[in-house]
Amino acid sequence: MSDIDNKKILIVINNLGVGGAERVVVNDLNELFRQGACVRLLTLKKEWSHSIFPDCAIEKKYWQVINFGSLLNIVSWTKVIIYIWKEKPNVVFTHLWFSNTIMRIVCKLLGIKRVLSFEQNVYDTIKTKKMYLMDRLLQGWCRKIVAVSSAVRNSLIRHGIKEKNIVVINNAVDIDKYNKKPAPFLKEKLGIPKDVFIFLAVGRLVPQKGMDVLLKSFAQLRGNLILLIAGRGSEEKKLKQLAADLNIEGKTLFLGARNDIPDILSVCDIFVLASRYEGLPLAVVEAMAAAKPIIITDFEGGKDIIVSGENGLVVEMENIEALARAMAGLMSDKDLRIKLSQNAYKKVQDFSIQSHINQLLEV
Repeated sequence: MSDIDNKKILIVINNLGVGGAERVVVNDLNELFRQGACVRLLTLKKEWSHSIFPDCAIEKKYWQVINFGSLLNIVSWTKVIIYIWKEKPNVVFTHLWFSNTIMRIVCKLLGIKRVLSFEQNVYDTIKTKKMYLMDRLLQGWCRKIVAVSSAVRNSLIRHGIKEKNIVVINNAVDIDKYNKKPAPFLKEKLGIPKDVFIFLAVGRLVPQKGMDVLLKSFAQLRGNLILLIAGRGSEEKKLKQLAADLNIEGKTLFLGARNDIPDILSVCDIFVLASRYEGLPLAVVEAMAAAKPIIITDFEGGKDIIVSGENGLVVEMENIEALARAMAGLMSDKDLRIKLSQNAYKKVQDFSIQSHINQLLEV
């Protein structure tokens, strides 16, 4: 598929709320547009107030919203079928279970064969038995299922997806977007003193991300330091109360949903992700692109990107004391921070958005 100029590519996702899968969509869409493809975007759920659509390179007229109240919304099904029939895309990328399910069925009905369905996470404890049953039934109704890491592939196989139907293609970022000097005046804007040491976590405020573990570990540290947490989610109120209970509310800043992650990364000293499970966390790849020293927990999806002691540190999941020791040790060891950040930046070259798009188009 080298003649990309002659192809219409449709990308479908639930919505463009702030999250890893959503940022993958924006990255892919922008790179495809840059390469000259005719790109369209379709979303199937109500849009968040913190939509990241403004980051998209395409005009709003090429973004179609068809809001499904539920999977059984016949009117919305009809609208999607009519939209796809009129647009006649050559290639369709689908993301997240809801969109994957709807689009595989619609494309099958309309004879569209070049469909790639992305699996972004290890959903062992999230998807229901009915959802996995649907996945098994529809697994042959797309060209390939794109697992974003070997951990996601292994999870899919455990739940009955045939290995022949899966291809592993890691998520990617626009590296140049994150390789920048510290954003001027950002610390002042956020109310952070110039000489404070900054830890940063980026992710949804949900149990998966282990923000509670991070807060408990951070509470054990001493010194002139602060923890920035960028993201929103169902656990926000609970986490803020935990910070207060730990007497670290004065050293913990909840930033909410942000569209300036590259700038925030530019001013942090160490990036931390204490997740309980992940597919391939885009936030970690972004931190690598920003050349930051990184600490993660030993979730399976981290094996594709971080080798402990080489381009980051890996600690035992749920181990508050181990995470605190790693944070304190790295904070006090400037030479190690430099080594890890330099190696992380070297490794992230394997996750360039250009390479990612080329792999998708080859499939």
